[in-house]
Amino acid sequence: MSIFVTVVVAGRTATSAAATGNCPAGSTLNVVAHEDDDILFQSPDLLHTVQSGRCVRTVYFTAGDNGESQAYWSGRETGVQSAYASMAGVANSWTTTDAGVAGHPIALMTLNGSPGISLMFMRLPDGNMDGSGFPGTGFESLQKLFTGTIATIHTVDGTSSYSKASLESTLLGLMNSFQPDSINTLDYVGSYGDGDHSDHHTVAYLTQQAQAQYATPHGFAGYQGYGIASKVSNVSGTDLTAKTSTFFDYAQFDANTCATAAACAARPEGSWFSRQYTVGTPIPPPTTTTPPPAGSNVARAATVTASSENAADGQTAVKAVDGVVDGYPGDYTKEWATRAGKAGSWLQLTWPSPVTVGSVVLFDRPNTSDQVTAGTLTFSDGSTVAVPALNNAGAGVTVTFASRSTTSLRFTVTGVSASTGNVGLAELQAWQPV
Repeated sequence: MSIFVTVVVAGRTATSAAATGNCPAGSTLNVVAHEDDDILFQSPDLLHTVQSGRCVRTVYFTAGDNGESQAYWSGRETGVQSAYASMAGVANSWTTTDAGVAGHPIALMTLNGSPGISLMFMRLPDGNMDGSGFPGTGFESLQKLFTGTIATIHTVDGTSSYSKASLESTLLGLMNSFQPDSINTLDYVGSYGDGDHSDHHTVAYLTQQAQAQYATPHGFAGYQGYGIASKVSNVSGTDLTAKTSTFFDYAQFDANTCATAAACAARPEGSWFSRQYTVGTPIPPPTTTTPPPAGSNVARAATVTASSENAADGQTAVKAVDGVVDGYPGDYTKEWATRAGKAGSWLQLTWPSPVTVGSVVLFDRPNTSDQVTAGTLTFSDGSTVAVPALNNAGAGVTVTFASRSTTSLRFTVTGVSASTGNVGLAELQAWQPV
């Protein structure tokens, strides 16, 4: 997992664990819109990250005010402090300072019992579900700022304001200052009016743009919001119990939500507890900056992209290198599957620095309808290696070749069986020579 950091600011930043190198396991910048987006839509990933001992910083773009008074939105800030302390297993005691961003006062709260965990509150106005804003904040919204309807947006506490350009530059500045190795946000793939909150999309769009300009190698992921309610439940057992409990720690301070299982059963929150879905193709953070040892599978250290993927069912490109050889009719969430892809489909691994590869093992999807009957491996130097038909029951097929140094490996499907509907792989391993 990654550490979570969320903020938008330019200029100087306050000293932090991430910035000063006190996060030996790395750091993640996580950008969300409201106080509860992380708990509802990025958990149990967030929960695992906090409990892993990594640094965690979450910055909330808006006050989540819902057009209401300071009493309401300050309560939400208190709620997430309680939730994070609970996740970390320490006392709910925090030290409040200013983030140190020139011209933009931003509250920075650090958890005393676990100082690698901190929260930042930008306190921009909640833009309402459709981006129309609320009367009490002059109908301002992030969507209106992003689309050019308004030129400036003001914080609800009246301490500062942002133009679109200053909001974008401060976010990139924060990335450059904190040097995260992973950046997470909300749904940057969806569109306004698709049923998700307008603030979710705008924050995600801004983050996606900023991380594309951020030069340090890093992972990136977006998490789907309200739309997960219609998807298959994929959070259960201890993860579900912990996620629900964390939300209730928060909810006792939010008068507009539910704070018990019975109360949430009839509300949308009840359906969000048992679900967590990413959008697009999540890019994992770099696992190491040193060459992997001889005889190791280097596939999991690569960024993975594909011609297409079935994100709705969790059959994304990265599942081809998740270390689990499985797929439909077993656990379909552990395989990569295209969307109606046949010959011409491809999966590519890209490494931040050259690796030496001497063999590749390919595991076809284990169902007997979808089968790769021919393929090609292409390396960064343009050289290619032919791939024979893969085992139709999902057993591994090893392709051995003269070892070569490469920064990328693309597997292109050149032939499929007549019954194939959605070609893909249960797993791809790229082995260094011994």
